[in-house]
Amino acid sequence: MSQSSTTGRASEPTFAQLKELFAQIESGRITKERLQAFLRGQDPAFPSYTVTVDYDQSVDQSVRSGRYDWANDDITSRNFPSGNVGRTQIDIFLLSFEAPISSEDAIREMEKQGLHPATLKELLALGVVYPDLQRENPIVALGSTCHHPGGYVFVPVLHRRDSYRHLDLFWFGGAWSSRWRFAAVRK
Repeated sequence: MSQSSTTGRASEPTFAQLKELFAQIESGRITKERLQAFLRGQDPAFPSYTVTVDYDQSVDQSVRSGRYDWANDDITSRNFPSGNVGRTQIDIFLLSFEAPISSEDAIREMEKQGLHPATLKELLALGVVYPDLQRENPIVALGSTCHHPGGYVFVPVLHRRDSYRHLDLFWFGGAWSSRWRFAAVRK
């Protein structure tokens, strides 16, 4: 993502970004008010989706609420403990990058925007409220990790296989292609 050194914003939108913007406007996900707020510099990333996260709900309950066609059996409260409590409304921003990017570099880019990676529970809330987003592009939450034997670290992802919605784990250490979206929240 190219950055302007004075504003921290992208210097010029790409054709793909403009195409995505118009698609988001046509779908109704971006309102006139949200677009104006973004242009005034009030939104650090684009697009964003408002969800209510119930941190008291178990991971298992959240997975069931998402009604996924398939979910990885390792996505459990035991493998993804959470220290957060309560219910809160948040905006989840979906960042994308024009070239393949590592998990570490994606996190650094989020931090430049005043964001940090979404957690599993935040990703699951997104999947409940906006079930079709993952059919457009796969979405990863780098804010929660699962450590497997052999030292491998995995992160939760929402994606599709054919028309089926999947909740899965992907390797943290690889490179993410430009089709991936990174779920992030304000610090």
